[in-house]
Amino acid sequence: MNATRPSIRKFNPGTFQSDDELIRQFVVRKHELHLVLEVLSGNINAKSCQHILVAGPRGRGKTMLLARVCAELRTNKALSQHLLPVRFMEESQEIANLADFWLEALFHLAKTTAATNPEFSEELLVTHGDLAVRWQDSNFEELARAAVLGAADRIGRKLVLMVENMQSLSADLDSDFGWKLRKTLQAEPQIVLLATATSQFKGLGEADGPFFELFRIIHLDPLTVSECAELWRMASGEERDNREIKPLRILTGGSPRLLVIVATYAEHRSLRQLLEELVALVDDHTEYFRGHLEAIAKTERRVYLAVLDLWQASSPAEIASRARMDVRSVSALLARLADRGIVFVEGSGRKRLYSAAERLYSIYYKLRRERDEAAVVQQLIQFMTVFYSSEKLDEIFEVIQREAIKSPVIRDGFQRAISVGKLTGARIDRAKELFAQVQAADDLLKEAGKLYHIGKLEESIEACQKVIDQFGNSDVTELQKLVAIAFVHKGLSSSGRGEFGVAIEVWDAIIERFGDCGKQELDEEVALALVNKGVMHQYLEEPETARSTWRFVAERFRDSDSPELQVLVATSLSYLASVQIELGNANDALHIINTIEKQFRAFDHDRRFALQLWRTMLTKSCALFALRDPHAALDAFRQTCVGFDPRDNEMIGYFLARLPALIALGASAGELAEILSAEGMDDGFMDIVIIALRKISGETVRAPAEVLEVAEDLREQIESYSSTGDWLSLDSFDVTSH
Repeated sequence: MNATRPSIRKFNPGTFQSDDELIRQFVVRKHELHLVLEVLSGNINAKSCQHILVAGPRGRGKTMLLARVCAELRTNKALSQHLLPVRFMEESQEIANLADFWLEALFHLAKTTAATNPEFSEELLVTHGDLAVRWQDSNFEELARAAVLGAADRIGRKLVLMVENMQSLSADLDSDFGWKLRKTLQAEPQIVLLATATSQFKGLGEADGPFFELFRIIHLDPLTVSECAELWRMASGEERDNREIKPLRILTGGSPRLLVIVATYAEHRSLRQLLEELVALVDDHTEYFRGHLEAIAKTERRVYLAVLDLWQASSPAEIASRARMDVRSVSALLARLADRGIVFVEGSGRKRLYSAAERLYSIYYKLRRERDEAAVVQQLIQFMTVFYSSEKLDEIFEVIQREAIKSPVIRDGFQRAISVGKLTGARIDRAKELFAQVQAADDLLKEAGKLYHIGKLEESIEACQKVIDQFGNSDVTELQKLVAIAFVHKGLSSSGRGEFGVAIEVWDAIIERFGDCGKQELDEEVALALVNKGVMHQYLEEPETARSTWRFVAERFRDSDSPELQVLVATSLSYLASVQIELGNANDALHIINTIEKQFRAFDHDRRFALQLWRTMLTKSCALFALRDPHAALDAFRQTCVGFDPRDNEMIGYFLARLPALIALGASAGELAEILSAEGMDDGFMDIVIIALRKISGETVRAPAEVLEVAEDLREQIESYSSTGDWLSLDSFDVTSH
């Protein structure tokens, strides 16, 4: 984290900011900046200037781009000698006609020159005051225009008038405003107009309009994923790779403003934490969202709320039905909202569809609505949390934690420490000392867990190593348990860093130290290390070694009466079944699956065993597809639907990982989608899966833009992995914690 990161302006870029600060913060839209400066440079010696219009919806960075152009014109010697930026206010409410336009230009020119030529600036302000009281004169407009042109001549530089929201000026002012302005701009080379607009406006695209072919139009598209990552780095001081940044781009629609809002909220949060806390982020910015809604006229707001409520791109008829209004009135109001860049239009004619231009508004509205509607958004966010949280999907899925790091609960005060003293026969002061040691080790492990969950893996490893160094020689079982846990989680952090060989060495150290101790508490950590060691060998493409490791766990601890050890036995058998499918031994896989079902079905009331049984059923579906028994395979798939819990991130991760395998082994994407719908799973999480499967089947699907983008990414992943043969290397094997 960069502690000296400058303050970011979300709404008024350039206000009370130095040119150097603006230049440092301008990390995206560099291509558009180059285009603007290229046109301005070409105007320096031109007898008739090319004017510029920067177009894009709210929040796309128009104001920031103009502020950055200002900074360049002030600091670039080659440009500053010839061009002077004169920046109007973002909302030019005082302009009612062209005379007001020139009077406003004179006022801002005076402000612009105040620092470098105060006497001249004061003279311009006096002229402005004199003209302002002559507003009833018949030649008022001509006098104001002449004052601006005369000032430009005296300065000896061309004036670059920067005017925002040109669409509002065009719509609200006199009908001859555009033609008069065009005449001056074409006749007077001292003036260059650099304007912005949220949308196309009247007179711009029509051949008989006043602004037709007057402007070089530069469109601001949504930021790409890599641009979002660059802006995120500047705004938060943190690195995010493209896969991590993708869900943030989807939720913000690639809007620089919304991305900066999220980035400034995201300090010290992992992607998982940030997505899970999106509701809090929206709550923190309620005034921003509410203020935007209240700024819209009442009748227009009713239509806009219907757009937000529908969420997906919708037709005027659908919006009218939701708003309970006449469709013709709604169409007219939608056109006005589109002109102001509040709604986004796709298609043309009768096929036009409308959606909110800034995506987070739909999410804000849904979260503020009834519980069922908020749940739909929360399920989308949960899906994205799991789907996008891995850093390198094509190599390894990030660890899916079952729980936070859990150590022996020895926090109930001094009486619990006494029990440790009894084991050694020590006096009460020795018991106090042991309690303090256990508490210190426990605190270090909790710190390691926090560091792990925010992605600070190296620091997490250091905290684990402190436990090992300080308490590794103890013969007290409770401390040995904590040392073993430290080894386990040191290995987890190493695997998270992609250091699979190091992780294996760490887990080998547990096995060597505690493998033959005969204490159940330590056997649990040894078994955990062995299971994870097998996972590492699988990632290293050593399936035979992985199989022998998991088989050893299953055989050694088969008869243990420890539930923790039995869960690891079930896990090992489940992994063995997956590897057998990978190696083409589907019959052997089915035999292992039957063993799991027979041995652990009686314990399905325990979530840990229920989860393994559910995973096994999904693996069974894969095995049956491999054996060309689609009827039985689909029946097994139906059973997994019955047991699926959309609130369980582990289930989500494993389900997503198995989809490519099912498709690769012969499952029909359309049939899988039909089963999911028939089982009543066509909302929230599974709705995204169903859309992806239908896309694979070639169907055209309508849904909210956020959902469609996530579903498209899922579709690409499924098709990529199912076609390349890498379908079993995804998330079938998870390193495991407590």
